[in-house]
Amino acid sequence: MEYKDYYKTLDVPRDASQDEIKKKYRKMAAKFHPDKNPNNKKAEQKFKEIGEAYEVLKDPEKRKLYDKVGSDWKKYEQAGASADDFNWQQYAGSRGAGGGRQRVNINMDDIFGGGQHSAGGGSPFSSFFETLFGGGQFENGGDPFGGAQGRQSYTTGGRRRAPQTVADSEAVVQVDLKDVLTGAEKHLRIGSEKMKVKIPAGIEDGKRLKLKGKGQPGAGGRKGNLYLKIKINEPEGFERKGKDIIQTVDLPVHKAALGGSLTVETLEGKVKLNIPESTQNGKMFRLAGRGVPEFNKPEKRGNYYVKVSLQLPDDLTSEEKKLYKKLSELRAE
Repeated sequence: MEYKDYYKTLDVPRDASQDEIKKKYRKMAAKFHPDKNPNNKKAEQKFKEIGEAYEVLKDPEKRKLYDKVGSDWKKYEQAGASADDFNWQQYAGSRGAGGGRQRVNINMDDIFGGGQHSAGGGSPFSSFFETLFGGGQFENGGDPFGGAQGRQSYTTGGRRRAPQTVADSEAVVQVDLKDVLTGAEKHLRIGSEKMKVKIPAGIEDGKRLKLKGKGQPGAGGRKGNLYLKIKINEPEGFERKGKDIIQTVDLPVHKAALGGSLTVETLEGKVKLNIPESTQNGKMFRLAGRGVPEFNKPEKRGNYYVKVSLQLPDDLTSEEKKLYKKLSELRAE
């Protein structure tokens, strides 16, 4: 059985602090991440190796046992010793109750928020790790870095747990506010797969769309579900309030005072508004039934409001200044 030098794997000294180990692991995990090295078996294997090393060295108890036994591994192996020569049950039992069972928690936040990576079938750890710390099986199908639920469990010693459902994954989809009015069809690339997704009219920010069986593969090639989280982009000057939309537009001060017409470019085309005399700043004009549709009920729509913001003139000509001065004098009388 080959001895695994976990310190060499992570390229850290044996007296490295936990913080140094964590920083080095994150740097190497980013470099050999499967998403950055698609179809690269060497990078995938390296990613597994640094994950195994970090699983041991990040845990003070595992690290202590590894330091005690690991350095003399060759001597024990050559003498014909086996894992039974060590009191594994005592070690495992010290980790908690359960008849020698222990739980190893894999924190997906250690890999920049977690990702979904297929590590192949069988155990994700080397025989050296399993002999030293016990055999077992990950609940997500043998991938210590898989799943989108943040934390996975692995039981060692004793009986294995039955495999659980493959973990689901999530992706964010950017949707323009205009698309919310009419619905849209988005062309997405998830991993190596291209797909078309229909965005229903009236969908709300933060809602999730479920794509069954479109997640990352787990044990036996089975795929979890992919959830698309909707992020609605509101352009400057626009605001959505439930089923209503408020659009703020500039209105020249003279037109507000005298009245007239104003052409507005709305999300669904141009609209001409009749501006009455003495229109005040912030007045809203309602376009009934032109707002956001009720989700899955496109015939039921909210209202669209145009809110005017008075626009003062700049760079006045001398003639304009005279007229404003005259107006000021008239208003003062």
